[in-house]
Amino acid sequence: MATRAASNLWLIDKAPIDEITGARLPSEEQVLLRYYHHHREMGKTASGSRKAVVEEVLPFWSRAGILTTTVIHAGTKLSKLVKAYNDFKKNKNKDRPKHRMDEEIFKGDLQEIFDLAHSSSLQRADVKDEDKEFLRSQREDRGESSMAGIDLVTAKKVEKQVERGTRLKRLWEREDSDIARLTERAETPSQSSSSSSSPVSTTSSPARGSRSQRKKLKQSPSISVRILTSFQLGEREKLSVRQATSTFAATAQVFGIGALGVWRSRRARSTSTIAGRSSAEKS
Repeated sequence: MATRAASNLWLIDKAPIDEITGARLPSEEQVLLRYYHHHREMGKTASGSRKAVVEEVLPFWSRAGILTTTVIHAGTKLSKLVKAYNDFKKNKNKDRPKHRMDEEIFKGDLQEIFDLAHSSSLQRADVKDEDKEFLRSQREDRGESSMAGIDLVTAKKVEKQVERGTRLKRLWEREDSDIARLTERAETPSQSSSSSSSPVSTTSSPARGSRSQRKKLKQSPSISVRILTSFQLGEREKLSVRQATSTFAATAQVFGIGALGVWRSRRARSTSTIAGRSSAEKS
């Protein structure tokens, strides 16, 4: 059984790690240790190990709100880091002052972040100022800052988005259930009258019954309320005009009601309300 000292990497004097943790952007040392965990201990290929490490590192940058380079470029950067380490390891027996100095410089550089930021991250308008400042501080001194605060803000935003999406889904499911129930009620009288009619009148009765039923549906206050409720739901949930219009038209179509007519009714009611307010203000 190999001891921990035996599993430590040369020069770094640390064993490969099971995961990358912390509230800072991953360092080159962490990335290198994680790579050798996949490659040496998990038995993955070099390309497979690079891919696995990049997939683990990129979410840290995403949580920090910083635009990153491509996955291919990140893999190439990791490949160069591994090659540099292996080159030093091959020449570790060379006893020359310059070589020893280069090793110490390389070891010190491993404490810096494994920088995957896009070249335009600090100039882009869609990157927040606090995120840009965090990147600068991480580049200058990785130990001086953390993204604990950024994580909390991001977590709250995600929580609100999930909550809003769940609420919206429940509201639409309730609307669909009401529409299905009303449609079922509307079809029942037509089916019963069709079954009780004589064979001679079966060809024309369903059509007349269907038109008659649609006429009743058009005049039904409850259906108008459901359609207007669907429209108000779109307003309350801040849907886009296109989304609200599609939902509104689909609801009207279920009941055989012209969407344009209901829109006009809605517009006329809004206009009359505004006119009433204006006259009240003048008086």
